[in-house]
Amino acid sequence: MTSALFGELPLKQESGVELCVYSPHGNTVAVGLDKYKITVYSTLDWETLWTLEGHGNSLTRIVYSPDGSQIATSSGDRTVRVWSILTGEGLRVLNGFDGKVNEVAYSPQGDQLAFACDDKRVKLWDVESGECTHIWIGHTEMVTGVAYSPKSSQVVSCSGDLTLRLWSTESNECLHVLRGHDHSIQSVDYSPQGDQVASASDDRTVRLWDTSTGGCRHILTGHTGSVGSVMYSPNGNQVSSASADKSVRLWDVGTGVSLHVLQGHTGWVRQALYSPLGDVVASFSNDNTVRLWDTTTGVCTQTLTGHSNEITSVAFSPRGDKIASGSFDKTVRLWDVRAGTSIRQISSGHTGSVLQVKLSPRGDLVATCSKDNTVRLWNIQTGMCHQTLRGHTKDVECVVFSPLGDQIATASWDHRIRLWNVDTGVCAHTLTGHSDWVRKVAYSPLGDQLASASDDDTVKLWDVTSGECRRTLKGHTRDVFGVMYSPSGKQIVSRSWDETVRIWDVETGECNCTLRGHGEFNRFVFSPQGDQMAAASDDSTIRVWDIETGECHHIFIGHNARALSVVYSPKGDQIASGGMDGSLRIWETTSRTCLWNLPGHSGSVSRIVYSSQGGLVVSASDDKSVRVWDVTSSQCRAVIQDFQSAIYDIAWIESFDANYLVAGCEDGVVGMWQVLVSEGHCDVLLKWITTKGELDMKDATIQDVQGLSQLNRKLLKQRGAVGEPAHRLREAGKKVTTMATVVSKLKASSDKPVEIPSSTSSAWARELEQKFEQFQQTRDSLEQNFQRAKDSLFQDVMAVVEKNIHGCE
Repeated sequence: MTSALFGELPLKQESGVELCVYSPHGNTVAVGLDKYKITVYSTLDWETLWTLEGHGNSLTRIVYSPDGSQIATSSGDRTVRVWSILTGEGLRVLNGFDGKVNEVAYSPQGDQLAFACDDKRVKLWDVESGECTHIWIGHTEMVTGVAYSPKSSQVVSCSGDLTLRLWSTESNECLHVLRGHDHSIQSVDYSPQGDQVASASDDRTVRLWDTSTGGCRHILTGHTGSVGSVMYSPNGNQVSSASADKSVRLWDVGTGVSLHVLQGHTGWVRQALYSPLGDVVASFSNDNTVRLWDTTTGVCTQTLTGHSNEITSVAFSPRGDKIASGSFDKTVRLWDVRAGTSIRQISSGHTGSVLQVKLSPRGDLVATCSKDNTVRLWNIQTGMCHQTLRGHTKDVECVVFSPLGDQIATASWDHRIRLWNVDTGVCAHTLTGHSDWVRKVAYSPLGDQLASASDDDTVKLWDVTSGECRRTLKGHTRDVFGVMYSPSGKQIVSRSWDETVRIWDVETGECNCTLRGHGEFNRFVFSPQGDQMAAASDDSTIRVWDIETGECHHIFIGHNARALSVVYSPKGDQIASGGMDGSLRIWETTSRTCLWNLPGHSGSVSRIVYSSQGGLVVSASDDKSVRVWDVTSSQCRAVIQDFQSAIYDIAWIESFDANYLVAGCEDGVVGMWQVLVSEGHCDVLLKWITTKGELDMKDATIQDVQGLSQLNRKLLKQRGAVGEPAHRLREAGKKVTTMATVVSKLKASSDKPVEIPSSTSSAWARELEQKFEQFQQTRDSLEQNFQRAKDSLFQDVMAVVEKNIHGCE
């Protein structure tokens, strides 16, 4: 008999967050961020601890062991894998399944694993030896669920054959076959006392069974659609059920009476979970929301909105004060239960190197392009991926916003340029005509034209509205890898591997002058006034050129290796340059002297950016660090080392309340940091970062603590991890520079604990975390009040302006 009449609860088979589980102690969260991989995060700072790879098909379950030291994962590839949370290593691969593993359960002692399988069997494995100890045969259809009794003496299984079976782990026998449901059984749960089992079915009912006799105590009726989930409250007095009829029901276990009907969702309710204290039920639905309900009154206390696609899993933290939710929108959100607000969001990022980072003129989005053939638009405040632009078939090397910020242009190695609508993500035009890689694109100041540079030795000018090529500029004899409009829009500058820079007249398409004698031009930039251009070259020099005449005004000499980056200060009184020698140099354009030589990087300085007021310079390097410098004093104010690869591009953002820095990296990670500047002091706080790749903490050494937040710095110091030489995590070997991850590792490590000076350090750390959370809440409240005050002031000013205008009329 099928269950199609009542509407089963299907799962969409598309990439996204399919599973999200808190550890028993709440110090980590395991997330299925795509179909085959598991990412484990530290809840202290939400750094990635491990990325667990090995499954060859979609994940079906992620389960923590009772002590939180292991997780077991099952997959459609017919295997179960057991992983160590402490090292990220795979401990066991359990084979021997003749079908998909649908459910995994640890015994309360953590020494056994039970599996429900498509092959109609229930199997028990010994965790330590990895051997199969029991195979229970009896079901005639696939087994959909399995659970241990609280004392591990029994296991219950449910099946598509419309029965439940109670198995004895001691005698290895089937104790009872529970019959009564006439449609598929979707969920099963033991009561905390172990004397009852609850089952939910597509027949619209929940049944409560006596585990000693196998008899049915109560049949709970009232739902008008399939019941997909059932769960006992922590004290065993209530049962919650979630249904396709868009409702949740709370039942009295003793009487079988419906206590509350929780209505409000507009789609199927996938599951309803009790908080650890049992005072709150969290339900989630395919209406993209999570709802929190008071179990005493049945009132909805919070509706958590923010996910843009169906929610697939929800988990309470052990203290019940936070909820993690995963969704097909490829994000994980962390929520404050009391306030009903989103605290943090984790997004899956690029899977290839991030080649460029650009800020929207509107100030609300960051665009990144990558070797994974995509462009992503990120919300600056939340870190959420606003759009993923797909269409290119090879690496996307360049992305630029139009002057109004409503369009972006992308250049790719697939020989094409694409113009995209920022709001919808729709590709408006695909510009074809180049016969080789397109390296760079640039909008004209008015946004009506686009210039492109290609390895076919040409520059092309395009009409943005029609997508037609207006003109092809020929003259270079090798690949053209850079193009830029002058501030007036009357000229275009292009640079090529033929070791020349050409200045073109936009109106006529003629080459006005050709700049030579500089070796290969690595980067060039216009002065703020637009009359000069500075260029960094392979000959280790920075040269300043006159745009009208093509004459070289001055040559700055000082770098000991190739000059890679150059940028003007906002006022044009300074030039900052970086080279392969690891140095950052600040030059005065008036006196033509080197103001500062700023050593510190141990790798090439590939990107530089000034703050809008010109008081700070930020440099990014191949040494996997970003440094913030005070131009006036030449002091390095902060070092950001939250990177596992070279930084390819950076962008500086300023708002009314703070400064922000965005960085894109070789490993595909994109992150944003808040830069708080005060007199003689600079704090850098991580705001959000995307996930990518695996951080190997095995054989790791703590190397540096510079640039940490106060919370992490104090926690490291408390753990005895500050100083030279650094303390060891397990055996010394690989060096790790992401200190936030080291902090979380120190907290999670239990097999070889780091020496702690004080016996009260754990309580101290909890108190510090609470104070830090209070500080964040206070700061958020102040920011909201400031915004409201700003909006009110703006309205008052506009009222006065309108009044005066009417008076003049």
